[in-house]
Amino acid sequence: MRTEQRPTREDPLPEHRPEPEILRALGALGRVASALVGSGSLGELAERALDEMRVALGLEVVVLYLPRFAEQASLQRYVTSAEHGATTRAHDEIEFDDEAWRLATASGAPLVFREEASWLVPNPFAPPAQAWLVVPLVSEKRLVGVVIASAGPLWSLCPTAATVLTLLGDLLAAGISTARLRQQLQGAEIERERARLAAEIHDGLAQDLALAMRELTLLESEPPPDVARASAERLREAISSARRVVRARLEDLSIQIPLGGVQAAVEEVSARRGGGLPLRVRCEGPAVDVSPETTAVVVRVLTEALANSARHAQPEHVDVVLRVQDERLTLVIDDDGEGFQPADAGGPGDGHFGLTLMRERARSAGGSLTVRSAPGGGTCVALEVPL
Repeated sequence: MRTEQRPTREDPLPEHRPEPEILRALGALGRVASALVGSGSLGELAERALDEMRVALGLEVVVLYLPRFAEQASLQRYVTSAEHGATTRAHDEIEFDDEAWRLATASGAPLVFREEASWLVPNPFAPPAQAWLVVPLVSEKRLVGVVIASAGPLWSLCPTAATVLTLLGDLLAAGISTARLRQQLQGAEIERERARLAAEIHDGLAQDLALAMRELTLLESEPPPDVARASAERLREAISSARRVVRARLEDLSIQIPLGGVQAAVEEVSARRGGGLPLRVRCEGPAVDVSPETTAVVVRVLTEALANSARHAQPEHVDVVLRVQDERLTLVIDDDGEGFQPADAGGPGDGHFGLTLMRERARSAGGSLTVRSAPGGGTCVALEVPL
């Protein structure tokens, strides 16, 4: 009777270890994926990805080309990765025949050439590479770039290399698309900030400077003493107001959003900006995660309200309350200072610069801002935004 032979300690099971090339390829894929979700610029992320691709596949020079304008067949060199001592240089620009380019990139698969390949594009390297490959980068059925690499004459596209190239190309295409989207969002935010600052300068600083110039012109005409005294007082007020506008905007631009959530942001900003105020801070409700945009609105409204209290109110107590309830976030800044008439505080010339700006910021987060105040009755600023 036959008995089954079982492995023992002296007779171990055979080991199946992956080949070193596969391990290098898997490591390269992981590092490229990590690099492409990093915080660097598109150029920095692409350079890391190309370096990993070159080392993992034993290539000489690897170049990322991006389309110029909207022309897919006309590309410009963006980032290059070359092995140490490489003498091969990639062309700055390459032009593809439109129809050949469409056929060559339709599948999105890497292409390997061992000749001039003039049917697609002249050899993109100087001196001409003996073997070179093209990896189209496609995202959402749209070409976002091309990787072109030169290799030694004996280099071949084995199944492992083909798989790695395809996956690296997909990762790089996703990284390029993500980086471009991030740039578009940052550009839109910069444009909004630029428009806001331009409006503030026009509404505040420009009016103060115009008033100052008018008073200077009046004083140069040598008016009667009583008129001159009144004009000089208005000039001092205009200059003081202009200075407040500039300082407020500098403070605004210097604000950094703290880490640790919106509650930590309120506590940190209150401690930093309310050091000269009799301040009490209270956070009610559960800790919640809100978007960076909403946190920025909370921080900027809190900063503006505390600055107004310090400049104008002379309060004995200032209460800051952050409340999370019923899918709403509410921030209240309540002081018992001198107060003012909100209807008379429409702009910087009235001494309460920033109320309009705070309301606009609240609206940008889908919320609202209310101001309750009366001469001698203190001021209460309440921001409410949805979670």
